[in-house]
Amino acid sequence: MVTQTQALVGGSMAGFIVDVTLFPIDTIKTRMQSKEGLRALGMKDLHKLRGVGAAAVGSMPSSALFFLSYEGIKSLDPGGGARQHMLASSVGETAACLVRVPTEVIKQRVQALQERSSMTALRAALRSGGISSLYVGFGTTIMREIPFAAIQYPIWEWLKSRYAASGSGVAAGACGSVAGAIAGAITTPIDVVKTRLMLSKERQSLVTIVTELSAEGGWRGFFRGIGPRVGWLSIGGFVYLGSYQTVVGIVSRHLQ
Repeated sequence: MVTQTQALVGGSMAGFIVDVTLFPIDTIKTRMQSKEGLRALGMKDLHKLRGVGAAAVGSMPSSALFFLSYEGIKSLDPGGGARQHMLASSVGETAACLVRVPTEVIKQRVQALQERSSMTALRAALRSGGISSLYVGFGTTIMREIPFAAIQYPIWEWLKSRYAASGSGVAAGACGSVAGAIAGAITTPIDVVKTRLMLSKERQSLVTIVTELSAEGGWRGFFRGIGPRVGWLSIGGFVYLGSYQTVVGIVSRHLQ
């Protein structure tokens, strides 16, 4: 059983590592899903990693909140199986989104070249609507993260029990890669809608965004960026869950 200390340290480190190392891929995905599209925004300033500061600052507490909640709920019924993993991951994602959503709003506006830096994006958001403007798309993000996690983590736990029972970080990462790719592909339409909501400088309804996407490309519009998203989540699943398992193992050895 993973302790709260292991979950805190492992979650924090895993979140930081994955968000920083895969930031360029995430930027490409965000630009593909924006209204302007990748053709208009191109690869401009991609090497400058604009917005990575917001990603780095938000990744550690949001990931720590997730794993503290996830492992805490799992510990209530260790033999609960897939249902318990679905419940634990859903609670974890809800807690993590309290930090993740403001981070995403700031990060994605810089990635889409709407603002020059994370700080200017933060100031602009606060001027336009106060704290509430940092939570634009909160509901849609929850709608994306809960189905994603409810698919990913039961698959990860099942694969891990079969192929990574030794506790190997590499094996756990490989299982996470498969689980992340499957969950990412299925939830891409929700991710596209969420990105559009967060990039809107004026408040738009969910219906308006869905209507716009339908008009732009039919059902294909809802799968914009699916390649980078699945690639990012596949690699991310390996790095994130592999790092988590590795750090949990290191902390466990130090606590013995």
